[in-house]
Amino acid sequence: MVQVTFHSKIFSMEHDKYGDPKYAIYVPKAIHNKIKEMLDREVIVIVILPDDE
Repeated sequence: MVQVTFHSKIFSMEHDKYGDPKYAIYVPKAIHNKIKEMLDREVIVIVILPDDE
């Protein structure tokens, strides 16, 4: 199992062909090499919304 942790934002994108909304997660450039083997594979995403600072 590979686990990568990073801070990001979830962005609203277009809609798919059925009209359902699509979303994207920005992956910081600093970890691109760490996630190359994850491209085009199914992954588990856990989202934690931090408290306001």
